[in-house]
Formats: sequence, structure tokens, C-alpha cells
Amino acid sequence: MPLLYLALFFAVLLSAGQVRAEIRYETDFSALDNAGLEGAADIIVGLSQLEQRKDEPIESVSLLRRRASGDVQRIREVLRSEGYYDSRVRFEIEEPPADDQPAKAILQLERGPPYLLESFVLSFASPAQERAADGISYESLGVKMGERARADMIVSAERQLITRLGRQGYPFARALDRDVVVDHETRSVAATLEIDSGQPTVFGPLAIDGLSDVDADVVRRTVSWKEGERYDTRKVAETRQALSGLDLFSSVNVSAQQDRRDGESVPMQVAVTESPPRSIGGGVKYSTSEGVGVRAFWRHRNFFGGGEELRLQGDASEQVYGAEINLGKPAFLDNDNRLDLGVYARDENYDAYDAQRVGGGATLTRQFGGPYMGSVGVTLEQSRITDNTGTNSFTLLGLPVKGEYNTTDDLLNPTSGGKLTLTATPYTGIIGSDANFLVLRADDTLHYALDEEKKYVLAGRISVGSILGATRTDIPADKRFYAGGGDTVRGYDFQSVGPRDAELNPVGGSSMMAGSVEFRARVWEDIGLVTFLDGGNVYRTEMPDFGEDILFGAGVGLRYYTPIGPLRFDIAVPLDKREGDSAFQIYLSLGQAF
Repeated sequence: MPLLYLALFFAVLLSAGQVRAEIRYETDFSALDNAGLEGAADIIVGLSQLEQRKDEPIESVSLLRRRASGDVQRIREVLRSEGYYDSRVRFEIEEPPADDQPAKAILQLERGPPYLLESFVLSFASPAQERAADGISYESLGVKMGERARADMIVSAERQLITRLGRQGYPFARALDRDVVVDHETRSVAATLEIDSGQPTVFGPLAIDGLSDVDADVVRRTVSWKEGERYDTRKVAETRQALSGLDLFSSVNVSAQQDRRDGESVPMQVAVTESPPRSIGGGVKYSTSEGVGVRAFWRHRNFFGGGEELRLQGDASEQVYGAEINLGKPAFLDNDNRLDLGVYARDENYDAYDAQRVGGGATLTRQFGGPYMGSVGVTLEQSRITDNTGTNSFTLLGLPVKGEYNTTDDLLNPTSGGKLTLTATPYTGIIGSDANFLVLRADDTLHYALDEEKKYVLAGRISVGSILGATRTDIPADKRFYAGGGDTVRGYDFQSVGPRDAELNPVGGSSMMAGSVEFRARVWEDIGLVTFLDGGNVYRTEMPDFGEDILFGAGVGLRYYTPIGPLRFDIAVPLDKREGDSAFQIYLSLGQAF
């Protein structure tokens, strides 16, 4: 008997050693390469437990086969979602030829013929609800009859249908069931969506909660619907976005009070939490030609209770000292208008000129809907300017007019869209000044993302300007065109591109043209790299002289992405180096160059 127990003991030890024995394995998904599955191949590999866990040793070949069996089911589900309901999937498991060599799991796949969508039916909870879908066709939902019956096409159509119903006065529509019938004989699919559209709905009375210092009219004028209008979920989203953009509230919630509904009318509630009205801030920038520049400001977002913005700002650098006060009044005379009033004083000391200026102005800005904006204004400025022609005093009355088309997706880090700005400012001299001229300028930027994640962006910029009605020497030096520096042609000293005097100081011009091309790559989550080419020139004539050479600068940059925008570090060299030009320039600031 003791011998029997001893034998059993060794048998258990032996079997335990066999269980604990582990093997390595490799996977082979090359069958996907020729299966014509497009993006589904990546999904299959991503869902495969064989692939995701292949670096973990497995205890036996039988467990490897079990893991492969689970993958077969997952792969079949992916294929069915892609419209292939008659696929053949299996894994061939090759045992390790030796203890130190891995096993192999080789995918064997026959995709099979695609099953086509034969019918797509919207079924509503009652005949009366069918009117909710008036004007909605399956084509408008992205459904294509006779094409491969992909699950994402049907699911997307369901989501779009609920969204469309919400825009057409049925905000509480919901999907009850999704029935997909597969006919293997005809290799076709019939889909039926059962929908409960709910009752037709109109906007009811508005209740506003959470206000203390902000006037309720600020919220009312921002709301994009009127009581009694057909409910439209887009207007609710627009209102939420507009209120958040006022910078008056730390949180905004816009909701329909369905439990208080009265027939078709549903009361609406806007609940907000006010932000602290006062804030201070500042910024720093640096370039080798301009030195260090510092800006500080104090801001009150709700000065009189109606969302008025009061801003006090000061600037100091090696070349500029200045201060200004601005008051902005939103919804001036109309919800789409904004009135800005401001006064300023500046002391500027550039190579091109020295200037002491005081002035003020008023600007009326109007949003015309979507990306369109325009403004008109009036300015009055007194200046004393010293340049290579001597010291002169000017009193100028200006009437700036601006139009803008802006489709960029971000202020400091645009990755798509563009911004076209056209400005025209006539100036006339008063109180002893006889300068009369018209400044015209056009600026256009374009940003194109090269990938879906927008990590790689190609960006371009072009600026053209002309001053009409006066010779260059009759135009005050601070109103002439200049180029060179971080805002135009990088690699050259600030304002140095263009005509210069005998001492190589810039004198400005009556016209200008400049452009830039940048390639931006976000190589890590917080780090980006940039390479760029800038070019441009300033001309003495009223129109750009294309016979003169363009000066080019090129460089590379580093971007550190922060929650408020990218920190920009650029280094550029002049490609057409002239006498007096530096070998390189460095620029440091917040935000992309354009």
C-alpha cells in the first residue's frame, strides 16, 4: 500500500509539472491581406485575443485552441457587421516542433460573397407619428440600397434619424427596436427600424436659474429660439454654445422640462453658474530683433451688469511702452452688434521711426451669421513722429472698415479652415495736418489637416497691401507698410524687409506683399515640430513691384501644447542675406504664427 501511495504522489507531481509547462506562440494574420476587408482588418486584429495576448505564455496547445475558438466567433461577428454572412473562418494550430520553439496560430479565412441591403423600412409607433418623418428619405440618412449591408450604415441611419426628428419638432424621439433579417438564399438583408417619435413639440416659456450679478436680458437675448416656435435641437445647442462663449458663466445647462409639458408646449430652462467677473492676466514674447515684450491686463466681464467688458492693458518692451482702456458693449441696438470704445497712449522706438501717439476710437462690429463678420469705426489720433525726414506732427481722422470670413477651428492652434480679412481705412489730416490717404490690405490664411487626427497640418498665409492717395514720404512713418519679424518674414530683423536708408534703417513703403508656408507635425501629445518658408517685400510704389526680388527666410520650430494654446519657439535664417542682416532670428510667443 505505501508503494501505491508513493506512485500516486509521483503521478500527481508529474501531471502538475505538465500543467505548469508553458509554451510560446506566434500569430499569422496574413489571410487578411487579400480578403478585401479594408478597415475591418485592423478591427479584427485589434479584437483578437490571440494577437493581444501573444506575448503571454500559454499553458498548453489545447488552451491555445480554445483561445483561437473565441477569436473565430469575434471575427465572424466583425464580418457579419461588414455584410459578409457566409464566411469561413478557422485557425490552424501548429504545435511547437521543439521545446524551445513557438507554436503557430494561422488564420484561415474565406470572406464569402457580400450580402446586399434589399429593403430599409421606418416603422413608427402609430400612423399619426409617420408625419414626423416628412421630408426624411433613406438616402438622406446615408442608406444605399443594393450596396453591402454594413451594420454601421444601419446604426448610423438610426442615429441620424433621431437627430433629424429632434430638429423637426420631435426632441424626445427614440428607437424602440432594430430588426435585421438575413436571407441566405438571395444573399440579401432587410432592415426595419421601429421608432417612437413622441409628440410634436414647440418651445414653451423660458425659466432662468443661477443669476446674481448678470442681468437676465443677457441670457434672453442669447437664446436663439422664440416661444411657440417648433422645437429644434440645433437651436438648443447653439444657445448653449453661445452662452458658454460669453465668458460670463462657468457652467451652462439648457434643457427641456418634459415633466411640465402642456400639450405641445414644453417649458425650457437655462441654468447657469456665474464666473468671477474680474480677472488679471498677461503674456510674454521674445525675439532677437525686438527683445522681450511683456503684456499685462485687468478685465471686468460684467461691468454694468449687461455683459459689458472693461479691459485695462499695459505693454512694455525694449521698443514700445503703452497703455489702453477699452469698453465693449454687446447687443448694441441689435443682438448681433457689438460696440467697442477705446483710448490709448504709446511710445514707440523702432529703427524705422520714433513715435509718441495718443488716440481713441469707436468700432461697431456685426456678426452676419456663420463665418461672416464686418465692422466700421472712427478713430482720432495725435502723433509726433521722428524718422529720416525729420520730426513731424500729425492729427489724423480715420474711418476703418473691415470684412472677415473665418472658418478656422481654433484661435491659437487652427488645424482646419481659413480666415480672409479685408480692410480699408481712409485717413484725413485735421488741425493743421494735410495728410490724406487710403490704406488697403488683404490677409488670407488656410489650414489643411493631412490626417483624421489633425496631427499633421499644412498651413499657408498671404498678405497684400497698398496705400493710395499720397507719396511714401507724405505718409506718416507709423502708417507705412513694413515686413520682417515673427509676424511676416521670419529670419530678418523686425521691419527690415523693404527699402532702407543709407544707414541701413528701414523706411517703410506704400505697398507690400508677404507669404508663408508651414508644415506642422504633432509628434507627441504635448510636443510638435514645424518647418516653414516665408517670403515677401515692401515697395516704395503704390502697387507691389513684381520686378523686385522677394526676400525669403526659412526655419524650424518647436511647439509645446498647453491647455490655453501652443507655446511657439521658432528659429529662422535669411536666405537672401544682405549687409546688416543677422545670421538668424529667434521667436518665442503663445499661439501658432498664423
